[in-house]
Amino acid sequence: MIFYFSGLGNTKYVAKEIGAAIFETPRFIPDYLPEAVEDETTESVGFLFPIYSWGVPPIVLDFIKRLPEKLVNNWREKELPVWTVCTYGDETGGAIDILRKALKKRGLRLQGAWSVRMPNTYVLLPGFDVDPKEIEKEKLSEAKGRISEIARKIKDGCWEDDYHTGSFPALRTKLIFPLFVKYGINAKKWHHTNACVKCGRCIKACPVNNISMGETGPLWGEDCTSCLACFHNCPYHAVEYGKITKNKGQYVCPLK
Repeated sequence: MIFYFSGLGNTKYVAKEIGAAIFETPRFIPDYLPEAVEDETTESVGFLFPIYSWGVPPIVLDFIKRLPEKLVNNWREKELPVWTVCTYGDETGGAIDILRKALKKRGLRLQGAWSVRMPNTYVLLPGFDVDPKEIEKEKLSEAKGRISEIARKIKDGCWEDDYHTGSFPALRTKLIFPLFVKYGINAKKWHHTNACVKCGRCIKACPVNNISMGETGPLWGEDCTSCLACFHNCPYHAVEYGKITKNKGQYVCPLK
């Protein structure tokens, strides 16, 4: 079984490629109520997600927390390997440790963990922007081989820890990630500019259906995951986060 979260397509692409290699259909976490996930014949359980400020997207942690005990018990009884693959722009920090602890609370042991470097998408802080096109192209090219390697190891049951933490991972994750969760995941500063033509692309792109169309343009609800899909998918660059996203670049994974 493969569960994944993705806002801009990087992790979705990885999940799709690994799923095809191990004959599993990836499940998009926002589309599944954890309580409704049923047990199925499978050889392993995988969780895929993008790095959020050196941490794990809260929507993924909440999903794991709410998985039905009966299902988790079956996984434990069958001794199914649990693994993860995260996508990152520069480094993963201590995100895998966060996931490991979340799984341990459910009685599950993380046996394999990998990371795949993909183009940067975060633009909500000064100095943060998408990659130049040449770096984007380089990352996407390298990712294909990396994904194939990981898929082969999962298929063969070659469990290992192979992910790029970067410098001072524990410090960054312990200090910055909690602040990001508390202050960085909200929709209060999202708004549309006069360039908005009410095309609805932002509504369609939102993975948690948090955007609706108002009289003058999109309106954001309270369930934002800070995936930035609304910003990056707007063809008119009419979606902004305060003033911080002005003149920032846009990116949506071109791989299918």
